Amino acid sequence: MENRNELKRLAGTVGKMSLPVLVEQFFIVIMGVVNTMLASNMGKEAISAIGMIDTISNIMISLFSALSIGGTVIVAQYTGQKDTVKASQSAAQALLSNFVIATGLALILMALRTLIINALYGDAEALVLDYANQYISISLWSYIPIAMISVSFGILRGSGDTRTPMRISIIMNLCNVLFSYVLIYGLDIRRGQLALVVPAFGVRGAAIGLTAARTIGMLLVLIPLLNGSKRIRLTQLTLFRPRWDLLRSIFRLGIPASAEQLMFQGGRLITQTYIVRLGTVALAANTISISVNSLLMVPGNALAIAATALVGQQIGAGRFKEARKQLNFLTLAASAAMGLISLIMLVVKNPVIALYTQDAEISRLVSVMILSSLIVQPFIWSTSFITPAGLRGAGDIRYTMVVSMVSMWLLRILLGYVFAVILPWGVLGVWIAMYVDWLCRSILFVRRVQRDEWFAKVVIR
Repeated sequence: MENRNELKRLAGTVGKMSLPVLVEQFFIVIMGVVNTMLASNMGKEAISAIGMIDTISNIMISLFSALSIGGTVIVAQYTGQKDTVKASQSAAQALLSNFVIATGLALILMALRTLIINALYGDAEALVLDYANQYISISLWSYIPIAMISVSFGILRGSGDTRTPMRISIIMNLCNVLFSYVLIYGLDIRRGQLALVVPAFGVRGAAIGLTAARTIGMLLVLIPLLNGSKRIRLTQLTLFRPRWDLLRSIFRLGIPASAEQLMFQGGRLITQTYIVRLGTVALAANTISISVNSLLMVPGNALAIAATALVGQQIGAGRFKEARKQLNFLTLAASAAMGLISLIMLVVKNPVIALYTQDAEISRLVSVMILSSLIVQPFIWSTSFITPAGLRGAGDIRYTMVVSMVSMWLLRILLGYVFAVILPWGVLGVWIAMYVDWLCRSILFVRRVQRDEWFAKVVIR
């Protein structure tokens, strides 16, 4: 009876923080899936090009998300201590630093975009490379708003507000789909004297729609932050003057987390170059498989985001045992939810794939990769990603960085090359190497949580 009451208490505490994040992640993924379907219907060259650039974009987005971890953890721990002033000061410094870094990176990428594409994907078809250049020239300007959105959402979650990010994310992603559809395929509505005509921009339209939607999202999230709330008050311009003591604390967490994400996403980029060698069919199949697989990861991603804020708040309040209990509960809940979704996807897998493509060869490859994920993911993804998210909330950043980097480069990249290029496993070999990487991460992260070293990593006292 006592265990049942404890489970109910944990479910209530975790659910209050996690459910809005779950809804938010659901809309993000669904809208992303719809966007991929829209791109797929432009042809395998277009979807391959967008998939290539999305790999580069994911590096940038992961970098901004990692940088925002510093702000999330600091704000969460000050919130746990009920120190509104310090939480607000830290939030302002996190916003300032992310804006400067994002702007600099966008300018650099704009100058080097063609060189980067040719260096990474020079083996792709000429039309694919042309589409890739069109797409990145516009979409790279969305990095500034997505950086501000990442850090703003992190600040709000760290302060205990998960509903505002949920609402804004839903609006932003609905705008993304609407804008992208109209701009990709065009619009021609004529009613008497009234005519509404929008030309079809194709790949460029997808990039414009994405950038416009993210800009709207940035404006929507900055308004409540700048107006102030009970826990975060950014109403004074002086808060945005550089505070080196706070910036040091933020970067002490953000830089290792960013290094981890850069190495992790860089590793994914390298494996993408293996797939380019396998041809446009393999490249298109991999892009579609990633999109379909994202549906399975909705509960896991939501609970991973919640884990950083929840653990950070408990650590800040000095409740170390509660932090461990909540992290273990989040991990088990994610595995159960992903297992349920995998069973559903097993039934509807083929109809879902048909929404993306009618190409028999691409469909066959996608089916095999998704089936492998349905079998593996529920068992080891949660321990591989939710556990380190909780460790980061406690400030144990360096351990997660070292494990993630070593596992990625020694297992996923090396084995990915062996399985995909040397052995005749093709694009499926890259996914098998990914599963080996997950297993190694799971073992090391679970062992870390079972010990007490991570409690000593509290950022503020």
